[in-house]
Amino acid sequence: MYIWKSLSLKLILAFLLVAGGSIAVVSLIQSQQVASALLADTGHLLHTSAVAEARLIGSSIDGQIMRLYDISIDELLAKEVTAQESQYPNNNTEVLRQIEAADTRWRTAHANDPLVVRVLDSPLADHFRSHVRTDYNMVELMFTDRYGALITANVRTSDYYQADEEWWQQAAKNKIYVSNPNLDQSSGAFSIIIAIAVYHPDTGAFLGVLRSTYSTDTFTKQLGESRFSKDARANLLINNAIIEPDGHRYIELTPADQETVRQAQAVEYLLTSYDGQPRLITIAPVIIKNHRVTLDWTVILSQDSTEALAPVLNAQISAFITALIVLAAAAVLATAGAELLISPIRRITNIAEQIAAGDLNQRVGRYTDDEIGRMARSFDRMSEALQERIHAEEIAQVERIKMQDEMIESQDRRIEELTAPAIPLGHGILLLPLIGSIDQRRAERVFQTILADVHARRANKLILDMSGMRSVDREVMSILLRAAAGVSLLGARVIFVGIRSQIAQTLVDLEVNLSEMTIYASLHDALDAER
Repeated sequence: MYIWKSLSLKLILAFLLVAGGSIAVVSLIQSQQVASALLADTGHLLHTSAVAEARLIGSSIDGQIMRLYDISIDELLAKEVTAQESQYPNNNTEVLRQIEAADTRWRTAHANDPLVVRVLDSPLADHFRSHVRTDYNMVELMFTDRYGALITANVRTSDYYQADEEWWQQAAKNKIYVSNPNLDQSSGAFSIIIAIAVYHPDTGAFLGVLRSTYSTDTFTKQLGESRFSKDARANLLINNAIIEPDGHRYIELTPADQETVRQAQAVEYLLTSYDGQPRLITIAPVIIKNHRVTLDWTVILSQDSTEALAPVLNAQISAFITALIVLAAAAVLATAGAELLISPIRRITNIAEQIAAGDLNQRVGRYTDDEIGRMARSFDRMSEALQERIHAEEIAQVERIKMQDEMIESQDRRIEELTAPAIPLGHGILLLPLIGSIDQRRAERVFQTILADVHARRANKLILDMSGMRSVDREVMSILLRAAAGVSLLGARVIFVGIRSQIAQTLVDLEVNLSEMTIYASLHDALDAER
């Protein structure tokens, strides 16, 4: 009996040593693989978020450029240029002398000076102020002739002559210019300069340069709102310096952080020291796709390494606990195996092979009161649990597929809501039905769409049907009203139909001059009245 117990103990110890070593190796390898996979997933998600932030910035600048091009097609620009240049002498040298004299006079002139009044008190200046009011990120809007002399602006600028400015020269030469964020002396705002060359719509002659001063708050506030995690930080990097979240000054990167950024440019993500702390960092360049503008702007998105590696640590802990559980189960099996007889072992082996082959209905049966019987019973329970788990996973898989189908269907409905085609009704009338929920991004898209459609179809009337809108806030309504103003500038009349009580309340809150709006209760009434 003593010898049997000694042999059993030896078998148990040998089994535990082999099993424990194998489990430790497998757990270590699995833990490293899982940790590497989770870190890769986290880094990829962080990089995807950085790319998304960079695209939002690029889209904002692209939208502002598109708005300048929309403003540049105003016929008032060409008329004002013609009127101003008609007062110039025929000699270019004399023209420049006249402009220089006007520039000197401008700097000290009082508000009632005819030169100041001509620039700031004109129909075109009123249009410019209207554009600035409808876009809270636009600080300043000005237009110069081909000599660089100021034609009009929404506010009084520091200089009358602008051709000696880099933005004017670059825009006149390259047709478009976007500056780095800087403190604008005229507006007193930390902003960027966007300028485009303006050409005559008929002759194609160079008329001058249209410039806007665009506040960087739209970038910095957007980056200050963490969309990835509570400890993630997004910054805009420009020439080895980042803009503070409040957008009022640059902060130079340390040499160590500059080196980190250079290393991050070559990889998707990097786990290193940044800003004096261990962080997961990724970068993405800001790109303006629709215009040939190259910016040395980069979005840096970083996350605290502890938070970034939390899933990795959890996976390692889970792997360690699993290894302990498996090792404990191995100890039980080792104890039972030492006491088993060859026949029950062979039977259990055969049943195990059948289960491994896919027949989960097989059971050992023939339970006894000894250790082998208990092992057989445990094996059968494990098989039943495996069968139930597989069944549960199949049900879960069906549920996941169902949820994916529902998500795809919801996305399809959302895509259908996001489209806003203008429907021609004949006789120069276009119908634009607004359906579903409209956010600011969709409203901007509607803005661009209707301007393009009205211009392309040469429509003289545009009916905005709001009966299908779910909800609208002040910002969205302001964009739609700005779109209506843009349509009016194209020579078409905007007709509003289907205004609900909520939309009416929003219009009242915005203090819109309703006497200048054409409003009907329904589309049927509008069509009857406008025929």
